[in-house]
Amino acid sequence: MKLQNIIEHHWYKNISFILTLILLPLSYLFLIISKSRYYCYKIGIFKQSKLRVPVVVIGNISVGGVGKTPLTKHIATSLIECGISVGIILRGYKSNALGTTVVTPDADCQLVGDEALIYAQNNIPVAIGKNRYLAGLQLLKKYPDIKIILTDDGLQHYKLYRDYEIVVIDATRMMGNGYLLPMGPLRESVTRLKTVDAIVVNTSNIEELRNKYKLSQNILVTSQKLVLQDVYNPISCVSQQPSYFVNKNVVAISAIGNPQKFFDFLQTNKIKLDKKIAFPDHYYFKEKDIPDNYDLILVTEKDYVKLSHFNNAKIWVVRVNIELDSNKLINQIIKIPSLL
Repeated sequence: MKLQNIIEHHWYKNISFILTLILLPLSYLFLIISKSRYYCYKIGIFKQSKLRVPVVVIGNISVGGVGKTPLTKHIATSLIECGISVGIILRGYKSNALGTTVVTPDADCQLVGDEALIYAQNNIPVAIGKNRYLAGLQLLKKYPDIKIILTDDGLQHYKLYRDYEIVVIDATRMMGNGYLLPMGPLRESVTRLKTVDAIVVNTSNIEELRNKYKLSQNILVTSQKLVLQDVYNPISCVSQQPSYFVNKNVVAISAIGNPQKFFDFLQTNKIKLDKKIAFPDHYYFKEKDIPDNYDLILVTEKDYVKLSHFNNAKIWVVRVNIELDSNKLINQIIKIPSLL
């Protein structure tokens, strides 16, 4: 078993006594650094940079995939439908770009990163950069009509001033063993949940979460659900529903933060899989990684931006939409004072 798998098993399934002895002191050190850094920005010891438009951060306090990208895209499209021009900034994880870059739909995925390319290909202005403030400045320079900026991830990027904070939680994993890195999966203490504006979780039992973490009623807690839009073949430009995949030899491959979540989603939507293949998050596929002994290969939209150059007609993209349990989140964002 790979070291990464051993550690993730320790985080979510079974606490290892030996790993606890090794990792717990490091976890407490991480907690001290994390708390100190947060309060240094909070009280002004470290300076925050403020963009001329409101900034909404969609992030998490744990590592791994929790569904930030689909939620960010949903918020962006909802605001655009309300007549509000939106831009998105993100780090561009595992991208090879230097400095800040405004991403175009035909950009090289390895240069700009998979998530940024998804937004660009959905006609949403997007820029990447380790320094989100500089990325925001460059995006606003190119698109001066932008009225609000969303940042995909970056909750801990306190250098950038934010007007509204959203934390996304995966209810199937929650906070794991509850410890900070490297003992557990948390980037910040769970007490950070008490300081954000909204929490989005993929469960209907939101009051249980509110009670568990003693959250104020001032914090919006809402649920999101992934809904299948269709399964699309980019080569033939044909879309299908789950019934099309009955009695076919189907494999699903994925390199997202939580591949099992994708596999479970397919099976929930009555798509039977003959095999599931998981790769590390943000992995860049090689041609040899694509199975050739199956009728159909199902992938996420995020994975396909790293597979499109192979022009393989067997690959189908599972396109999903987000459904929120109410319009409260979008309404609160629209009412951000600096946006009015």
